[in-house]
Amino acid sequence: MDYELSARERAWRDEVLEFIAEHVDEELAAESRSRGNEGRGPRAQRFLQALKDRGWWGLAWPEEFGGLGKTAIEQWIFIDEIETAGAPMLPLTVTSVAPTIMRIGSEVQKREWLPRITAGEIDFALGYSEPEAGTDLASLRTRAVLDGDEWVINGQKMWNTMAHTATHNWLAVRTEPEAPKHKGISMMIVPMDAPGVSVQGIWVWPGLRTNALFLDNVRVPRDHLIGERGMGFYYAAMALNFERLSIGSIGMARRHFRAFVATVRERVVDGRPLREDPWVRERLARLQVEIDAARMLGFETAWTLDQGRMPAAESSMAKIYVSELSQRIADTGCEILGLNGQLHAEDPGALASGRMQWLYRIAPMLAFGGGTNEVQRDIIGFMGYGLPRK
Repeated sequence: MDYELSARERAWRDEVLEFIAEHVDEELAAESRSRGNEGRGPRAQRFLQALKDRGWWGLAWPEEFGGLGKTAIEQWIFIDEIETAGAPMLPLTVTSVAPTIMRIGSEVQKREWLPRITAGEIDFALGYSEPEAGTDLASLRTRAVLDGDEWVINGQKMWNTMAHTATHNWLAVRTEPEAPKHKGISMMIVPMDAPGVSVQGIWVWPGLRTNALFLDNVRVPRDHLIGERGMGFYYAAMALNFERLSIGSIGMARRHFRAFVATVRERVVDGRPLREDPWVRERLARLQVEIDAARMLGFETAWTLDQGRMPAAESSMAKIYVSELSQRIADTGCEILGLNGQLHAEDPGALASGRMQWLYRIAPMLAFGGGTNEVQRDIIGFMGYGLPRK
């Protein structure tokens, strides 16, 4: 593959950077950091509206659905620059759920859901994991039983991020209890205001919120089942495939690394500029090389998609490398900046705006979000190198 961008891709990158320069400032980035995932603040809402007004809401959607039909490399360019700038990303409703509905939904369902997604009326949380079914999604137990023209749903979901702000849940449920476990799952849309739906907040180490979702005799219309009954495991995999470009993005870590380097340039320790310490310079140079390598892994994933192949091994490589590199950046930042680098942003003595301690706390989550790194290594083995499955 050729790592040089084409003239068209360079022009697209310049357009994205021009948009960022016009719509992203430090106040927007600070708002995003302070709110975590407790909903989008007013600046984030204005930014997302600007994306809509620009026609970029359906960046990767096929043109027949009003999208731009951008290539995977063009999508990767967008994700890389937006994350590096610290701007809000397009929601999974747009990048994951909508494209899945386009491919598996009936014509009636497409007319029902896609215009509402386009208008921003609907925001989905993704209901896959359960207390005893995380990595092994096929072991899920949440049941949906058909009762006349309604599905009755009972069960529990775990790590249901954004459920407390979403309007709907994109829910994997078991509809065929007698079928093999991979064949008995279906995908269903569940309104969050339906009777019997309750959400319990769970706060994790980085200060972010996720949720436990409880479903007690929740009734939804029969046509809220999307696609073919019993094919939900494969539809969930399809939706996750649309996330491949963002899961392995180095943009967020690169942004924090830049703030770290800027602090090193200005920091003086015992009367000597920190930037002149050979050990510090070597560590920063090594991390920069690794960041460049991570970007190339993401680029290769995008290129593979554009060749019409599913980059299972490539995206797993990128995901592992980026998540573990994020930890190395945080470790190095906290070590070089010392105790002041480990303070929260609100503390007046914090260095690098408290980014290093925040990255240190969120990095472990990156290692299992989107699939644990241990499982990703298995995928690389049997899909990338043809090794036998365990």
